[in-house]
Amino acid sequence: MRLFLSAFVAALLLAGCASSPTAITVEQDVLPIPTPQVDVPTSDRMPDNPDIRQGTLANGLTYTVLANQEPQNRAELRLVVNAGSILEEEDQRGLAHMLEHMAFNGTETFPEQELVQYLESTGMQFGADVNAYTSFDETVYMLQVPTDSSNLFDTGLDVLREWASNVTISEEEVEKERGVVLEEQRLGKGAFERIQDIQFPILFKDSRYAERLPIGSTEVLQTAPAQRLRDFYEMWYRPDLMSVIVVGDVDPDAVVEMIEDRFADLEAPASSTPRPFYEVPGHEETLYAIATDAELPQSQVSVVFKKDPTPYQTVDDLRRSFVTDLFSGMMNARLAELVRSENPPFAAAFAGVSGGVRTKDLAQLIAIIEANKAASSLDALVTEAERVRRFGFTETELERQKTELLRNYARWLAEKETTPSRAFASEFVEAYLNDYATPSIEYLEEQARELVPEISLAEVNAVVSALLQTDSRVVQVSLPESDDVIVPTEIELAAVLDGAQGKDLEPYEDAVSDEPLIAEMPTPGSVIDEAELAHGVTEWTLSNGIRVLLKPTDFKADEVRMTAFSPGGTSMVDQEAYEATLLTTTVISASGVGAFDETALGKKLAGQVVGVRPYLSEDEEGFTGSASPEDLETLFQLTHLYATAPREDASAMASIQQRFSAFLANRSNSPEAAFQDTLQVTLLQNHPRRQPFTMDVLQQADLGQSVALYRERFADMDDFTFVFVGAFELATLRPHVETYLASLPSLPRTDEPVDMGVSFAEGMIKKVVRRGTEEKAQVSLVFTGSIEDYSFHTEAEVFALTDVIQTRLREDLREERGGVYFVSVRPLMVRSPRPRYSITVNFGTDPARVDELIGAVMDGIRAVQEDGPEQRHVDNVHEAARRSQETSLRSNGSWMAWITESAEYGLPLDETVAQTTLQEAVTADDIQRAAQTYFDMDNVLQVVLVPETMTDPVGG
Repeated sequence: MRLFLSAFVAALLLAGCASSPTAITVEQDVLPIPTPQVDVPTSDRMPDNPDIRQGTLANGLTYTVLANQEPQNRAELRLVVNAGSILEEEDQRGLAHMLEHMAFNGTETFPEQELVQYLESTGMQFGADVNAYTSFDETVYMLQVPTDSSNLFDTGLDVLREWASNVTISEEEVEKERGVVLEEQRLGKGAFERIQDIQFPILFKDSRYAERLPIGSTEVLQTAPAQRLRDFYEMWYRPDLMSVIVVGDVDPDAVVEMIEDRFADLEAPASSTPRPFYEVPGHEETLYAIATDAELPQSQVSVVFKKDPTPYQTVDDLRRSFVTDLFSGMMNARLAELVRSENPPFAAAFAGVSGGVRTKDLAQLIAIIEANKAASSLDALVTEAERVRRFGFTETELERQKTELLRNYARWLAEKETTPSRAFASEFVEAYLNDYATPSIEYLEEQARELVPEISLAEVNAVVSALLQTDSRVVQVSLPESDDVIVPTEIELAAVLDGAQGKDLEPYEDAVSDEPLIAEMPTPGSVIDEAELAHGVTEWTLSNGIRVLLKPTDFKADEVRMTAFSPGGTSMVDQEAYEATLLTTTVISASGVGAFDETALGKKLAGQVVGVRPYLSEDEEGFTGSASPEDLETLFQLTHLYATAPREDASAMASIQQRFSAFLANRSNSPEAAFQDTLQVTLLQNHPRRQPFTMDVLQQADLGQSVALYRERFADMDDFTFVFVGAFELATLRPHVETYLASLPSLPRTDEPVDMGVSFAEGMIKKVVRRGTEEKAQVSLVFTGSIEDYSFHTEAEVFALTDVIQTRLREDLREERGGVYFVSVRPLMVRSPRPRYSITVNFGTDPARVDELIGAVMDGIRAVQEDGPEQRHVDNVHEAARRSQETSLRSNGSWMAWITESAEYGLPLDETVAQTTLQEAVTADDIQRAAQTYFDMDNVLQVVLVPETMTDPVGG
């Protein structure tokens, strides 16, 4: 586990060819540490999971195969190429990523666009199930394929083989794809990229990584001949730099034979160039990367320490990872407590490490801050690190974190049989690229139980030295460029770092309460009626009127989900109260419950897998929550407390307002924010309850009114419906239901949500937002209208229609015209209080091509209206719906949604469960009629974002 990057750094480390912008998942992890100063026996490499089939072919290609049943009838396939942008020559900058695109544009077996068309015909979706990414050091191709058809699975492996050696790289397809890659590059342009352009050369000083971002050089992408892509392909796409990974519902022995049959004949070059690795040099002095930008919406400060990567091969390595996990958990808990203080020094803060480049880990202290608090926020970060260095953590902190860590490993073991194949595939990709061991979860959990209890406080406290090293240290500051923002100098920042050691500090006091969550147990009620519904759902009626719907499942061994809802919501209050109470559930959640504030509650729940959140929407109030089966009583206790004992915490409100201020203060700098606000306000006709959340709105928040509204909405529970789905038995849940739910209060009142009169704008409306300096445009076309006869059949037709239109537009705007990186078509269906819909077409492009591509969108829609859809697009919808239903039927989340929708709208559960399958029956004629009905060309909102320097008419 080696994660955590600041968002603008992480987003630039990968380049992908999905049908939508690459989503970077950022997770919190640990800081690297020196070898513990204790006697730890040296050991050999940890044993690999015995269920894994691994091997190396004579040509050097490796493979990893694992049978895994979740999801059923699916397999995750990966082709990992140990080559990325770091290997490009100067005239190839960006071609590693472009080559990844070309792999989808034609191979010897699948010419031009036939590959994507074939994969979509199997029910897989481009972007979600068919994807790839290029980073500095590797390129990874990813497929999810069905395994209930040997032909489909066989062809999936054939596709990996084609990518490995048979990508055609035709001149014609290269010219087409230039536009797509340039549009992907254009999509990333803006304040964060400009900040990165300043900070990367400092962060990776004297290193090739500063010059080889995967997205590449515009000039190279525009002009590089196809032969330079072929050169990269021939030099680096070779079997000794490749690994094939297969995880899923497969026979491992058969798959190994299939891999050998397909890949053994790949020829390793007789005199291949060794794969080089590029160091990031260290430096004795601290470097400072201070950058400002007028469009930056968020301020940030961080201290980055460049460290050699830590191995993960032996038991010693595993033990070291346990130590760093413990340290990371405690350090981040300390920072989180500072964030929750009444006058927080930053809006958010983390300590972590990323494996951002192959030859260096980047350990970080990082904070999201108010623009004029860079120095003081940096001071708070390093002061807390100094406090730990000087006084260490406490025994109670360590024991709490040990409990959390051991519980995590116990959960992973319990979930072994229901862990998604995608998770294992990702693990094996990292193992191949970094030479990590791949032990079984049984082994890891056993080692955790043996090793974690032995880890001493002194050993964990020693880790803080990694936070206070002075060599290879970089301080990064990112701020808006404004006359109101004071930018600190290097001298001022250096004084902060030096001053921490001389501070007069007090040790941290770990305040822990031994009080029970509920001091006085409620008087139980009872289940007064029971009924068996369809699909194994049981209905209980409680003595206080609450309705409970329960569906036990075996999809995940360690998960129980809960949701609860009641009619009413914020529609029950007037506009003045509404504006003052927009933060109601945010402040309630941040205040804790009963006798426990949020920090104390977190400590109380250490080692438990449980969480409950109240919510208030416009037409209902309720709860969402989840828990491990062994923590179910705590789930019910928290729910009872949130309903009956919410806290009124002024410190929590002050903290929230200050933290939100840091996020909102410069939001308006962002051209994209201005675009989204214009779209929202125009579409919803400037309705007072659909305004953007701004600093003015934040300042109107009132704690007293918020708590009063919350208490009023949760004072009457007899019209609540609770839904439970997951790994439980009815007999286990019943006493908790009777004790904690049947005892909730009820009042003699009936709540009916008020129709606030929110409606979509009508007619042809065109708006142009001129903001920003980058030569890029964003376009949203929103088609709206009312629905006369709302039904699941209506939904099925609209969803099928938008899938068909999206595929058609992608093939035209992206593949044929090279005008966009992605185009999305998304429907919104509103069932109540007045049935209506919107369908939004989104894409980004060159400002000079806005009119052309808007015209192409309209032409594509009209073609479906006049001539109907292509049958292959309809067939793809049918197959995707069938495949989606297969996995949905084994998803707790899907069953929760189906049961909730059925209960909320009084619909037969059979119909809600079958709604996805209705798309399988939608015909080409149905889609054509739906296009004529739901794409009203006289009722379109068109909003276009272009650079502020662009004065030409646009979007006409």
